[in-house]
Parts: sequence; structure tokens; C-alpha cells
Amino acid sequence: MKKNLLSLLFLSLFALSAFAQSRKITGTVIGADDGLALPGVSVKVQGTNVGTQTNAQGSYTLTVPQGAKALVFSYIGYTAKTVAIGNQSVINVKLSTDSKALTEVVVIGYGSGVQRKDAVGDIASVASKDLEDKPVANVLDALQGRVAGLSVLSSSGEPSSTPSINIHGLGSISSSNTPLIVMDGVPIDPGTLISLNPDDFESVTVLKDAASTSIYGSRASNGVLYITTKKGSVDKPASISVTSEYGISQIANTDYFNNFMNTAQFAAFEVATGVQTQAQVNATLATYNADTKWYKVYFKNNTGTYSNNFSVSGGSGKTTYFVSAGYFRQDGLAYRSLFNRYTFRANIATEVNKWMKFGVNMGGDYDERQTNPYGSNSLNRGLSVLAQPWYSPTGPDGNNYNFIPGLGLYHPQYLANNIQDNNNNIQFDPSAYLQITPIKGLTIKTQLGYDAFDFRESAVRLPSYIGSLNNGSDQEFFTRGVSKTFTNTAEYKFSVKSDNHFTALLGQEYTDQTNGAFNGITTGQTDDRLLLLSTGTLNKNASSSSSEYSYYSLFARADYDYKSRYFLEASIRNDKSSKFGINNQSATFYSVGATWKAKEENFLKNVSWLSDLTVRASTGTTGNSLFGNNYYQQLATVSTTPYNTGTGFVLAAAGDPDLTWEKQQMTDVGFSATFFNRIYLDASFYLRKTTAMLLQVPYAFTTGFASQVQNTGALQNKGVDIDLSFDLINRANAHKAYVTPHFIVNMNAQKITALFQGRNYWIPANTGTMWTIGQAITYIEPVWAGVNPTTGLPQWYLPDPNPDNVVNKTTNNGVTNTFNTTLQQNLGVPVTAWANGSFGLSAGYEGFSLDVLFNFVKGKYITNNDQYFSQNPTQFTGYNQEVTVLDYWKNPGDVTTFPKYGQQFTQFDSRLIQDASFMRLKNLTIGYSIPKSVLQRTKVIKGFTVFATGRDLLTFTKYKGIDPEVNSNIGLGNNPNTKNYSVGVKIGL
Repeated sequence: MKKNLLSLLFLSLFALSAFAQSRKITGTVIGADDGLALPGVSVKVQGTNVGTQTNAQGSYTLTVPQGAKALVFSYIGYTAKTVAIGNQSVINVKLSTDSKALTEVVVIGYGSGVQRKDAVGDIASVASKDLEDKPVANVLDALQGRVAGLSVLSSSGEPSSTPSINIHGLGSISSSNTPLIVMDGVPIDPGTLISLNPDDFESVTVLKDAASTSIYGSRASNGVLYITTKKGSVDKPASISVTSEYGISQIANTDYFNNFMNTAQFAAFEVATGVQTQAQVNATLATYNADTKWYKVYFKNNTGTYSNNFSVSGGSGKTTYFVSAGYFRQDGLAYRSLFNRYTFRANIATEVNKWMKFGVNMGGDYDERQTNPYGSNSLNRGLSVLAQPWYSPTGPDGNNYNFIPGLGLYHPQYLANNIQDNNNNIQFDPSAYLQITPIKGLTIKTQLGYDAFDFRESAVRLPSYIGSLNNGSDQEFFTRGVSKTFTNTAEYKFSVKSDNHFTALLGQEYTDQTNGAFNGITTGQTDDRLLLLSTGTLNKNASSSSSEYSYYSLFARADYDYKSRYFLEASIRNDKSSKFGINNQSATFYSVGATWKAKEENFLKNVSWLSDLTVRASTGTTGNSLFGNNYYQQLATVSTTPYNTGTGFVLAAAGDPDLTWEKQQMTDVGFSATFFNRIYLDASFYLRKTTAMLLQVPYAFTTGFASQVQNTGALQNKGVDIDLSFDLINRANAHKAYVTPHFIVNMNAQKITALFQGRNYWIPANTGTMWTIGQAITYIEPVWAGVNPTTGLPQWYLPDPNPDNVVNKTTNNGVTNTFNTTLQQNLGVPVTAWANGSFGLSAGYEGFSLDVLFNFVKGKYITNNDQYFSQNPTQFTGYNQEVTVLDYWKNPGDVTTFPKYGQQFTQFDSRLIQDASFMRLKNLTIGYSIPKSVLQRTKVIKGFTVFATGRDLLTFTKYKGIDPEVNSNIGLGNNPNTKNYSVGVKIGL
């Protein structure tokens, strides 16, 4: 007993001695950017396991042992900070956000994701700061120029239009080239994006190579865009964000519109060419003496854009939440062009206990759309510039005419008011998941998601419309689409010893989609107040349609890394789909990839100028099943036709029981490197080989069918992605000054390697293009040889005997004055651009910020069909023309652009194939954030930023048409893109 008491006394004295040698340190940790308390920050004594965490108020208390030199403060998403202890008993710390750390974890297709630095695959992520607060409705526009290899082109100024996108060129000739779009694990239709609020997105991750896309199998040959919506956090206090923005829009480039003759020029031209006598022109000018720029009549100026967004996010206990509401409205430049959207989102997740979590993401949106229908070759907008300039759209009193005298056309505003087309869409995109962890390392997850919409179109013609007085019309069109995706995965992570790390993933997925539509129309309405189907007495008609398809998939992925230095990954997926023939409904896709952290090797560790070097390589297969909205091309089908007073049946399609996916083999080799801790370079080289393409193969009409969809032909794309940026200035602790220039480019070469029926080339009807083995898709037209200076006659080169040979203008077969389609020749001009990218910089000083982004496309060509109308006075006599037509032949010896009057000035020939390469100042944003020290006085406002943004402010191009960004091989009456100016404010509470 005495011995025990002595031992207890000894231990007590030792504890008292140890306590006397240690001391307490207290303090608070806040964010350097917003001044908010940071809960859950790790506070450790450097070199030991002694540590604690900050509480909900960001405060901590830590007993440090004698001899402790420094404390290390670390927090996810923030740069770790080491602070010397010295004689201090209170240590307060400000942690700065780490922009690179914030985007470290990326989605790789199912599973829990990986850190960006450890990913086996060519992956790029665009953060929320680059997606939100843009004066456009669609997130795709915000992605333009942000990712190497991702091409985004806006073909229309309609606010509700969806830009076209592709990754690494065109992987298919006739099927879709749009990437698979996945939001929070659920595939969605590209058209859904216009209904979503980009301010709700945390990031958009672009999966480009087989290592990252093969796990998505039959729908991933065009790459994958993975959208992650915002979530709450229990590590941060609740925050409220309010953003309001207002802007105006104008035509992005007016060069084409300003190149038409004014009244004096047009009058002189009419007389000079003998279309009218001087007396006739004088009589016309005595009645109509305006000088109208018609594009200013058919397009409005300074139309408004309004955007308001509200969100609250945070967490409590084990539950997180993010709730947002948004409103966006943009008026298009053309009459009856509008997009009006209301959005709501609620993302909630909770940890039920240590082994179970569940979450629900609810997205609901409603929008109203109006689109101007008068494009193409319509004088009511698309070709309105041909209107004679001497007519006026307004009367002597300054009011618009309903029907413009002399011109014989209705004023576009009158048309918009009397022939209305109102569309509205209800979008619903919910998803929910349940996740359990029954044993350490094993995560089982089940998820259900929907992508559903109801779209209604109401097209009416008022009975008071003077063009059809007392004969109104009403057409109602309704369509509903619902896509359901069920996904189940099991992921197991484990280690062998301390250096070998494994992850195994097994999954099953089922997707089905149903679409149904019906349409009704009546005419004969006589009262503007009674515009219903039931009030029409004439032309009653109704129709309906439906379609559906489904996928069933099994997939697996295995990952291994050794010492976090050598990474291996393999995936496999089997898809079965109702879209394909009974003999080929299933297909299996695979990928293998590796990553090597070369900088970790001993022979590179001491290379001071090389801060990081990671090498990656992968190969694998994917498929393409997107070949239009006809989901039954694999089946031999019939359709109905009227027969006497009954219904007859006719063969509609031959079908193909062997029809299956387009197949693609993708190989990618790349590296990322950092030099001097300030220069960042990522480069990758890829080869895409597409086989078994889904093509319409022509057949003799004697078979009963003109063509049939078959798997045939092959295509190849190869190229390089380069992403370069560097910290020219990076002084986070000195006035928060930074300047970061960046440059992104993709260079892609395309060629066709096989066609069908043993052909070396094929000319698809009415496209102006040609498919030739060994070449890219090229333009084919007669080749213009100029005007004969002696006779004033037009000339074209005689064609090469082999139509697939590329034209060589230096050695030709002679010329002819007679134009016909047999003169068509392979121009060797590719339809798709060979390079696209961007350059710019981000900069800041104190509270000021600047973001500049130029986007460019090189090697893009368009058939300028507009100039067939605007440079053709002998074909469109009496209509206004471009001033360039004044350069026509008059006397022997004249060297001119156009032949003598009486000859057709412009034919569909090589002159209309024009270089549409362009560069645009895509984004210019200037902002200022009020210092936190000033805002602290309010006790409420935690952040206050004002900003001004310009979009598409400058356009540089040689293209002579309306807009070079049109994603088509033909430009005709396009609704031009807009440039936008906007100002906004963002408040954090």
C-alpha cells in the first residue's frame, strides 16, 4: 500500500512538472478574403501530433508542449499557414483561399472522384467564378475559350438559342457531335441547359480522353461535360448571396449591313443599268425620298438584359443545404425575340449516422420563349437589307406604317404584334441518392434522376391582321419528354501496406426516355378576344406522335497507385439499347490509362526550375448512338396513307437488324508541368478513330427506298491541346496584386479513311460539300476564273477529270463562259476549322479585378449564301445591292469584280466560299470589392462587389457575311450575334 501511494505521488509531481513546462495558446482563424470565421480548421504543433480544431466561431485553444516552435493551420480550399509561436499566447490567423485547391477534386465518372493531380485522364474544370454573372442565358457561352479542345460556337442572336459544341473536332459525319452532358450524375439533354441557371453551378468538368469517358460507353465518343451544382457546407457559417445585373445588347458586327447602297447610289445604279429611266427614278424620289438603313428597322438597338439571383447556403450539425432562386430576361434584337426564365434549386444532404447519407437535388425551372421566324430567304428579316432605301417605314407623323407604302411589306413590329408565337417550357430535373458505408472503405450508392419537360407552343394569327382580315388562326402544340436514370454503384477503397492504394468500382445503370406530342389547329376566328381552337370554324386538324428508347448498362473500374507516384486505371462497360438492331443491341467499351508523377523521382527532385511534372497516357473505346430523333431506324416500319375513304399502309423504312453504335478508338498522351512555381503548361496529343459510322447509304429507287442507315465508313481526327498560363505577378500579401496571362489552343486535323460501297468519294445532295477518302470534308463548287477583260463575260475553270482531285489553279484545263453544275470541283477547303482557342489575362490590385478573354477560330469557311442575293442585280432586279456590285465591266480592257450587266453577276461558285476565321473580345470584366474593414461596420454585409462586363465587344474577320460564328457550312439570313454591355452588383450577407 505504501509503495502504491509513493508511485501515485511521483506521477502527480511529474504531471505538475509537465504542466508547468507547457502553456495554452488561444486565437481565432478567419478567411482573408471575406473576414468570416472558419470552423473546423486544423491547428497542429509543427512536427507533432498535438493539435485541435477551431469551433463554430473560428476560435481554438491549444496546450503546446515546451520547445514547440510553430503552429500549422490548414483547411480544405485554403493555403496552409505556419506561424512561429515565440512568446505569444494569442495567435490570430487569416487564411487565404487556394484557387488550385478549390478545383483539386474532380469527377471522373461515377464514384467519389479524385484529386485533380492524381487523375488518370485528360480532364479540365471550369470553376463557378468563370460561369456566373454572364449576360447570357446558357452556360455553354461561358465555356467558350475556357478549355483547350472544346469548341463552342453561337450561331444565332436569339436569346433562347443553344450554342453548338464539340470536343476534338467532329467525330462523326452525319450523327451528333455534341458531348454527353451529365448533371450531378444524371444525363440530361443539351437543350435542358437553356432552362438552367449557370449561377447554380459549382463547376463544369470536361472529360476529353478515353480514360475519363469510356466509363460512359455508348454515348461518350464526343466527350462528356459533367456539371456539379452548388452544395452547402457545415464547415462554414450560413451565407446569403444576392446578385443583380442589367445590360443592353447590340449587333456584334454591322459591316455587312453597312455595305449596301444608299438612295443616291441605288438611284444612279438603276439608271446606269437601264432598269429605270431617269424620269422614272425622279418620279419615285418625288414620292419616296427617304434614305433608310433597313437593318435598323428590322433589328432593335440597346435591348435589355436583366438578371437577379438569390441563394443561401450553409449547414448545421450533419445537414447541408443550398437553396437558390433566379430570374433572367433577355430581349432579342429581332422583333418577337425573347427569353424569360424563372429558376429554383434546393440541394440538401444529410448524414443520418456514421454509415448512412442521403441527399436530394431539386431543380425546377419555367421559361417563356419567342423566336423570330423570318430568317433564311425571307424579306421580312433575313433578306430585309435588299429593300429599296428610298422607302420609309414611318409616316409623316413619325409613327410606323402597318403596311409600308411602296415596299409592299408589313412593318416587322406589326407582324410581331399580329402573328404571335408564344412558347413556354417547364423543366424538372430532380435527383436523389442514398449512400451507405457498411464496412470501412466500402461505399454503396443508389441514385435516381429525372430530366423532364413540358413544352407548349401557342401560335396565333389575330383576326384583325389586315393580311388575313377576319380569318384568324390558332395552333396549339404540346410535347412532353421524360428521361429517367437509375444508377447503383459499389466502390471499395483499400491499401496494402502503406504504399499500395486500390479502388474498385462496380455499377449498374438503366435509362429510358419517352417523348409524346400532339398538335391541333383551326382557322376562321373572327375576334381577337376569342383565340381558341374551339372558336375556329375552318381547317380543323389534329395530329400526335410518340417515341421511346432505353439503355441497360453494367460497368466497372479499377484504380491503383504506388506511393502516390505511379497510377494505373482500367474501366469496362457493356451497354444494351433498344435503338439498335436485334443482332447488335449490346456493345462493350474499355479503357486503360496511366499517370506518372515524374517530379517525385530522385533524378528530378533537385531540379529547382521544374516545380512539377506529371505524364499521362490512355487508350480506349467509346460509342455514338445519337443519330437523330428517329429511334426506330433499326426496324422495318410502315406508315399510313389515305386510300379512297379509308386508311392504307405503305412501307416506310427497310430497317437493319445489324444496326449498332458508331465505334471510336481514342488514344491520348499528355503531360502537365510547372516551371519556377509560376509557369503552368498542360499539353496533350490525341488520335480519334471512328469506324462503323451511321450513314445514310444511297440505293437505287427500284429497291423501293432511296437510302438506308447503315454502319459503314471511317473517320480520323488527330491533334494537340495546349493550355499555358503563368503568374507574371503574384503578391497575395502585397496589395493582393496579381497578373496571370493565359493562352489556350487546339489544333485538329481531320480526314475520311473509308466510305461505303467501295466509293472513293461521295457528294451529298444539296450540301455543297464532298466526302473524299484521305481528305477532310471539303467544299465542292465550280471555280471562278474571273471576268474576261475583253468581252466582259464571266469565266469558270473546266473541271479536273477526277472530281475528287483538289483544284490546282496554276495548272488548269481551260475556262468556259457557260455555267452549270458539271463544273463542280473539289476546292480542298475544309468545312471545319483546324484551330480554335483563346488568350487573355486575369489581374487584380487591392479590391480591383480585371478579366480579359479573346476567343479565336482559324481555318473556318462558310458558303456566304447571302451574297447570292446581295451581289446579283440581274437576278434580283430592283432590289438594293451591296456597293461592290458597282465594280462591273463596262468597256473592253476593264478589269472588274463582276461581268457586264445582263450577265448573272453571282453564281453558286467558289467566290461564295469565304474565310470565316475570326477573333472576338469574348469577355471583358472589371470589378471592385469594397474592403472588409469598411463592411465590418455594417455588421450585416460581408461582401460587396460591383462589376461591369462586356461580351463580344470586338470582332475581327475577313468574312463578308452577317456573322462568322455560324456553325454551318452555309450562311443565309442568320440572326446575328450580339455584343452586350452590363453592370451588376453582388452582395454577400
